[in-house]
Amino acid sequence: MNLIIVESPTKAQTLSRFLGKGYRIEATMGHIRDLPIKKLGVHIQDKKIQDKDVYEFVPQYQPIANRKVKIKELKDIAGKSEQIILATDPDREGEAIAWHVASLLRRDEVKNHPPAGSSNGRFQRIVFHEITKSAIDHALQNPRGIDMHLVDAQQARRVLDRLVGYKLSPLLWNKLGKRWLSAGRVQSVAVRLIVDREREIEAFKPVEYWVIDVQLEKVGKEENFIARFFQLNGKSYEIHTQDEANGIIEVLKTAAYTVDSVDKKELRRFPSPPFITSTLQQTAANRFGWSAKKTMNAAQSLYEQGLITYHRTDSTNISAEAISSVREFIKNMYPHYLPDAQILYKTKSKVAQEAHESIRPTHVWRLNPTDMKKIELGGQNIGKIETVPASIGREGELLYGLIWKRFVACQMREALFDQTAVVIKAIGKASKEALLRATGEVMTFAGWLSLYKVDGERKETEVRESETNGEDKKILPPLTVGENLQYEKILPQQKFTQPPPRFNEASLIKALEEKGIGRPSTYAPIISTVQDRKYVEKIEKRFHPTDLGRSVTDFLVTNFPDIFDVGFTSEMEEDLDNIANGTKEWNYVVGQFFGPFHKKLETVFKEAPRVKVDLGTTDEKCPECGNPLVIRLSKFGKFLACSTFPSCKYTKNIVERVGIACPKCGGEIVLKRTRRGKQFYGCSNYPTCTYASWKKEDIK
Repeated sequence: MNLIIVESPTKAQTLSRFLGKGYRIEATMGHIRDLPIKKLGVHIQDKKIQDKDVYEFVPQYQPIANRKVKIKELKDIAGKSEQIILATDPDREGEAIAWHVASLLRRDEVKNHPPAGSSNGRFQRIVFHEITKSAIDHALQNPRGIDMHLVDAQQARRVLDRLVGYKLSPLLWNKLGKRWLSAGRVQSVAVRLIVDREREIEAFKPVEYWVIDVQLEKVGKEENFIARFFQLNGKSYEIHTQDEANGIIEVLKTAAYTVDSVDKKELRRFPSPPFITSTLQQTAANRFGWSAKKTMNAAQSLYEQGLITYHRTDSTNISAEAISSVREFIKNMYPHYLPDAQILYKTKSKVAQEAHESIRPTHVWRLNPTDMKKIELGGQNIGKIETVPASIGREGELLYGLIWKRFVACQMREALFDQTAVVIKAIGKASKEALLRATGEVMTFAGWLSLYKVDGERKETEVRESETNGEDKKILPPLTVGENLQYEKILPQQKFTQPPPRFNEASLIKALEEKGIGRPSTYAPIISTVQDRKYVEKIEKRFHPTDLGRSVTDFLVTNFPDIFDVGFTSEMEEDLDNIANGTKEWNYVVGQFFGPFHKKLETVFKEAPRVKVDLGTTDEKCPECGNPLVIRLSKFGKFLACSTFPSCKYTKNIVERVGIACPKCGGEIVLKRTRRGKQFYGCSNYPTCTYASWKKEDIK
């Protein structure tokens, strides 16, 4: 009998469908060994070589407490097995789990890293990026040893994060006076992005500007359209005051309008690449309002059930087999949309492994029942279509449908549009000449857009730019150069420039990815951690830094400007990638970081002043002693406490009123928080009245 070890029972169950009786499949239930919880757990050896500090880091791993029974079971089964096949996930964390499992089961068989493509005694490592019969068979026929480069990269990240967390936390306790504070190497940089954005918003000074649209009509025809003013007397003209706007309006009201130029061209809009981790999280956030954590949980379930390829990836690569399959599907179901040749996508990430794939369905002929009703399918092989199992649930169905559509669409023909750009000349009094612009766009061939709709996925910057320039892509009537037009009315609008928007989950993940902070597997934990630590709160789906988040960020950036710099954190990620690629040694990389960090830490402990977290005061008096109540902060959030604490221990919850009556009982709506710190609006008469809403604008 051969023992196959995976992480989860669901994955084990899916694998069992493809393997015969000669295999026993067991799940570790995740990690089985880790650093200890209550101490640093990393032995640091400091050596001097040519007057330079050289560090060696020895992690003190120990079995996780609630995995000891499972470890004993695995050892018993392993002792009776001919081969032990480690089939954990195909990434650094999965490789590390495989190494930990092998180390616990039989240390002497995994002392050395075997060459690629070989096994190591009874232990074999297999990897696959989709749980299908062909992928499993191929993996079993091509076992290898544990890739210690990947293991070392994971160890380096774990040790770095442990050193920062366990060395910095006591410093924060000492300088900010709160013994529950903690800091993270990557999470603190994410908080810094949010704090910096908030300060941009606070420092922003709106600038007034005007846009002036004119409604025009073809002479003798009831066909009107809107054109926007952009030039006066040969110069581009920006309007910043009402007086300036009135001057332009006077010119346009009495002007004679003629078509000055008509420019027609065909636009091609190509499909987006298949999903990678970051784009899947961003799109699910925009479409469904999902958190990154929720998206990854749903994707994990789909992967373990064999429905999609591995969901932690930054590669847009697609296997030749998958492309052949999807092209066959398009040829049968959407023959007019099949391009002459396959479409290949270049991976943007410099470190993505081309052996990895994008996120796609494992079987393109497998659809959601609801999608089958909505999507127009034709062709002769309609009978080949299967449906996903109902067990994936509503969330799984939504995410699978999104992944399926994006993948099929990425191999379809581009959408075609006829775009018309018209410039209109307006000759006013005193020979003043103004120019206006109108743009129209008509889809002539839907292509991939017939399947994958992009409504709600426009980038925030695109929306803001369209609001600024106002060039709506509407249908224009047929116009010819020199044609006279009839003036109907003028439509002036006063506007003000807007500050940069606060981050939501999608835009924060995009920023982290662009700046090289974290990797696909870390985006969701980063976002969860910064909220759990009360450094950031989500208000109506936007991230706001808390007073604590500002104070901690300012303290860390002031005293550790290099370590918590965005560029430095990005360079560290590159070093971790170099470890994974085998071009750098992990102890060296961690030592290069730890040396300056350790010395700076000692200096800050001695010299940095204590920091007071200013949470504000109140006019309320303590009902027990009459002294003022002040705002305090605990790991559970803000509260009111007597200013004479510890002499008086009176405390009181803070009620944040929003000035809206409860639509259910007429009581007062107040701002509340869930146990995880997420804000919502609820009735103050709870539990008598249970009315609640996530959004203020939804309260009616």
